Amino acid sequence: MTDQPAVINGRLVAVNEQLDPVVRFLALLLLIGILGLIGWHIAIKAGSLSGIGVLYTVVVSGYVLSRFGLAALYRRPRDAGLEPPVAIIVPAYNEGEAVTRTIDACMGVDYPRDKLEIVVVNDGSSDDTWQHMVDAAARYPPGAVRCLDLGSNQGKRAAMAAGVRATTAEIMVFIDSDSLPAHDGVRKLVQIFANPKVGAGSGITYVRNAYANGLTRIQQGRYYVSFQLLKTAESVVGAVSCNPGCFSAYRRSAVLPVLDNWEHQRWLGMNCTFGDDRSLTNMILRKGWVSTYHNGAAAWTEVPEHYMKFFRQQLRWKKSWLREGPILMLHIWRTRPLAFPSVCIQTLAGLLSPIVLLYNLVWHTTMTGIPPTLYVIALYLITCAYGLLYRSQRNDGLWKWAIFGAFFYIALSPQLLWAAVRVRDGSWGTRGSSSAALSAPGDAAGSASGDGDTADASGSPTGAAKVSKGDNGWSTDGSSFAVPFTAGGDVVSAPPPVARAGFSRWATDGSYAVPPAVGGDAPTVPMAAVRAE
Repeated sequence: MTDQPAVINGRLVAVNEQLDPVVRFLALLLLIGILGLIGWHIAIKAGSLSGIGVLYTVVVSGYVLSRFGLAALYRRPRDAGLEPPVAIIVPAYNEGEAVTRTIDACMGVDYPRDKLEIVVVNDGSSDDTWQHMVDAAARYPPGAVRCLDLGSNQGKRAAMAAGVRATTAEIMVFIDSDSLPAHDGVRKLVQIFANPKVGAGSGITYVRNAYANGLTRIQQGRYYVSFQLLKTAESVVGAVSCNPGCFSAYRRSAVLPVLDNWEHQRWLGMNCTFGDDRSLTNMILRKGWVSTYHNGAAAWTEVPEHYMKFFRQQLRWKKSWLREGPILMLHIWRTRPLAFPSVCIQTLAGLLSPIVLLYNLVWHTTMTGIPPTLYVIALYLITCAYGLLYRSQRNDGLWKWAIFGAFFYIALSPQLLWAAVRVRDGSWGTRGSSSAALSAPGDAAGSASGDGDTADASGSPTGAAKVSKGDNGWSTDGSSFAVPFTAGGDVVSAPPPVARAGFSRWATDGSYAVPPAVGGDAPTVPMAAVRAE
């Protein structure tokens, strides 16, 4: 059965397409045959270990076989009828009208209204994202959708942390502002928390614009194999290493102890502005929680349609992996020992992959005049296994792109070397250039994107008074919210405004207008990127 997005009675649902049983059987038969050839290849190579290239081929091929073996043991989490309080948190930056689709999809999920909160956080967008958020929220009952505005661009982590602090829900579901959860996606995803050891998990994400061009088809193939092979294998040992921001869920009690460290994470003397999803998963695994995967909880996301944007995205992902991969390897042996061998192989092989590729295709061929036939055959067998896995489960005509895409991503592996050179560059890449944002004294800006908006003095609430420095948060009497407006400086205490009192923006005099909860009378909770110190 395959899942395709469709709108039925105004609801986004996954439509199952019945696979031809004959085609499915043949694809599985060929897949088993390919895996057998890979095993035979490993046995031949292992019998004549004579160099690092051969050793690398044997180890990586064995790793791939182990993924298929563990994936075969995966079982979808059962429906335990769990309905805990859930908050869907959507961070948004310069998404424009696209955020409206995400809000509508979140409001269309099958979950009890009295147990569901939707919090949309505008990370200081410079376009009309905030207005689209307000307009979308106004179409629903008061308080159904709460819109928060950080006032200036502080980065995705700050927006996500603001959403966490603005709610008390037991389970928090993060959804990117260009992603759409299925009608039953949230209900299915929260079932993973029936296991009290689970602290985080993700559903499966499909590419919404998969048929736009060849690049998006490649990405759909990659996404599907990554979820249905790699994450299923990781889930069996309770160590999914990255719960992606497009559609993932976390237990509140797992997030709160690491929230501050995660929001203000530093590495090599710099603020960490990207890799928020991998980093948060990593910290939760380090605390001993289980990280898992539900292959029936679906969502769809937009992927880059142009190569330059795609390459910048991949560079950012590789930089975050260079940081988080070794960190995971250093602690996973203690918290999830069964996952340690695969994490170790994945990390070391990943670090060596561009060197091995260049060695086989360039150095070895040039120096010996012998083409790397066995290396290419091994790659071809592995990519065919990916394609046949795809074909055995989906009937969307894109299985060939899973094969071609595997070669494409392998050819892209030398980008890891450039990522290592640029690892201290905190720019987001697919957005505007970095600029000064709120940061701790002596820190770099840490902004993931462009400048935040500023407003004139009319945006400041009347009677706002400067008070001494202090932590972000509500005052003890609950009447005001302290927001630091300069790094290490004074803060502004603003009384909660009435419903829909206006937009929140930094005023020219340094004061800050706290935004109301759109559609309700409770004040929203703007959070700065750092605490005032």
